[in-house]
Amino acid sequence: MVEDLEEAQLDLEEVKVLLQQLGLDRKLITEQSAICILALADGRERDGLLQGKKHLRDGARIHDIMTFARQDCGKEVAENTRESYRKSSLRPLCEEGLVIRHQLSTNDPKTFYRLHPDILRLMTCPAPLERRWLAQELASRLSQGEGWRQQQRKAEVPVEVGQAQPFFLSPGAHSRLTAEVVEHYASRFMIKPRVVYLGDTRHKDGYQNRDLMRELNLPIQVTANLPDVILLCEAERRLVVVEVVASSGPISASRMAQLDQLVLQPQALGYRLRYVTAFPNRRILRRFIEEIAWGTDVWVASEPEGVIRFGTEDDRQTTWPSR
Repeated sequence: MVEDLEEAQLDLEEVKVLLQQLGLDRKLITEQSAICILALADGRERDGLLQGKKHLRDGARIHDIMTFARQDCGKEVAENTRESYRKSSLRPLCEEGLVIRHQLSTNDPKTFYRLHPDILRLMTCPAPLERRWLAQELASRLSQGEGWRQQQRKAEVPVEVGQAQPFFLSPGAHSRLTAEVVEHYASRFMIKPRVVYLGDTRHKDGYQNRDLMRELNLPIQVTANLPDVILLCEAERRLVVVEVVASSGPISASRMAQLDQLVLQPQALGYRLRYVTAFPNRRILRRFIEEIAWGTDVWVASEPEGVIRFGTEDDRQTTWPSR
């Protein structure tokens, strides 16, 4: 993460000027919209955010943005203005492509918002002249109309992988569910999880932490049989292998046999295994319930607090996921 001293420190009026330079509708250039943008650019470490989030820019709920307005901007914001923030500012900012909404369902209580990476770069750029140039470039793209906005709404999916910048997966339901596995499953059921590998439908090699893969003696070039996600819990010396099922492909008995071959070397080094199939909701889970292998876990993103264990007699000595 870039240190605060190396980033721009803008106030609300400066943010409104930037929104004007981007060519947004005058009705959207309000103090409330500026507060949303300023909050979602904030990189200071905070408590009380969603699990796994340390900074507002990592993902902020409307509640977090309103708290920022009170504590950081000195604004008197009533709790009943939540809908105004959502409808009058965040929704149109999402429609314009400046903000990305992360939401599993219509009433998802853990819905959060992020700035589009280009807007975050604009907001944190320390050099005024470079910031003006970036604003002009983005304004030119915005002026291209609905096609650009549709492109922004289909923006790549950011995933925090423990580096200064997130890794971006190609757009789509599969990538969104992959991000949920990293940000919600791992943060709930693993101690200080590390991302070893992420598969991607567009980028052949996906994300690979090659240092960890070498340490685990995992094959680096073999991509045909790799799962969607590989996570590492060093505290428990446990490797978590995840298949993401947006439409097909749970960890069946035959698939588990393939994965067993992949992780032979980490097992030889003393790492324990956990196989997990991630589903977006129960409806998709029901379609594949008969294919799921015994001895594996199932995690449903729409109900992230629990894990379903398809246990066997050998599981009597197995440690359940840590919370």
